[in-house]
Amino acid sequence: MGEFDLAIGAIAGKAYVNTSVDAINQRILGRYSNGVGGGQGKTWDDPNHMKFFNDGAVNFPYLSDGMWFLTQHKRWGLLKSHPDYLAVARQVNQVDLYRSVASAMKVNVPKDVLRTSKLIDGVVWDGKDPARYADGFKIKA
Repeated sequence: MGEFDLAIGAIAGKAYVNTSVDAINQRILGRYSNGVGGGQGKTWDDPNHMKFFNDGAVNFPYLSDGMWFLTQHKRWGLLKSHPDYLAVARQVNQVDLYRSVASAMKVNVPKDVLRTSKLIDGVVWDGKDPARYADGFKIKA
């Protein structure tokens, strides 16, 4: 049993999700079912399933991701005023350090430190105007 199997077993256990190992494994592999009984529900494979490392693409410290977290802190009142989103993300995410180590390990890294993400609410986050984004939610603190 490898480390991956041990991790899936731990996640599936009573202390966490309390389900079968197969249920967790299928989700990690991107295999989904809408849960309708008797095998009559919709099933599909998600090409954007949970990925681990993926040659450096998964854990790259995108500045836009760090900035997004800050927008949520502002949205929910954890930050009283807008910070310099990009400066804080640069200080926390340490992209230059990541690139240096990745280069030494011969791991590919994305060229751009910002990325665009279409989130669950359909809004596109691109990091270009974080203050407007943070203030634009109908639901907030």
